[in-house]
Amino acid sequence: MRCVRIRFTKTGRMIYVSHLDVNRMMARAVRRAELPMWYTEGFNPHPYIAFALPLSLGQSSECEYMDIRIESDTMTDEEIKEKFSAVMPEGAEIKSVTAPVYDINEICGAKYQVKLIFNSDDEAKAFCEKSTALLDGGELLAEKKGKKGRRKVMKQVNLIEQIFEKEVALDGSEVLMNLTVAAGNTVNLNPALLVETLSKETGICPDLQYIERKDLIIANGVSFR
Repeated sequence: MRCVRIRFTKTGRMIYVSHLDVNRMMARAVRRAELPMWYTEGFNPHPYIAFALPLSLGQSSECEYMDIRIESDTMTDEEIKEKFSAVMPEGAEIKSVTAPVYDINEICGAKYQVKLIFNSDDEAKAFCEKSTALLDGGELLAEKKGKKGRRKVMKQVNLIEQIFEKEVALDGSEVLMNLTVAAGNTVNLNPALLVETLSKETGICPDLQYIERKDLIIANGVSFR
């Protein structure tokens, strides 16, 4: 038995497929690809499948990761990629199949590209200037869902503390943001929450927004793989 890490995209119409449905889709793909999967033991055996950092609905990604375990030591990574690629739907392209290098729990950040489209150049310019000032400040508070014991509660967090790197640029009626933010099991900043908070603070809301995850990182900014 060996563990295999599969990197795939989530683009096009796939952005509207929930993480739960992606889980089901990949489980079906495993069966259709006829891979020699390793199954869990017990009363209800099922193939081992583990995902890294679920993506929010409506966002695209170039770096979705899924770990599986296969029983064969002779099947190559390239053969697995070919079998998977043949059964994947549009918008879910297999980018690579490799042996895992890092543990999923080591993920501590994610890189995003955010495109915000406004009704006019003036609106975009005002949002860009005001947002840059807010991001350069020491505090940007937002309400975020959290847990207190077993209860779900709303808590106030400072988003600035969860932003590692930022770059904001103006292009006509568009504002482009490249962000590296906290991501993982303990702290996770959704760029959609950041855009929502900036819109509230500036009083300017984009007409359209596109959020794409470009990379996952571990400590010291090393790409997850």
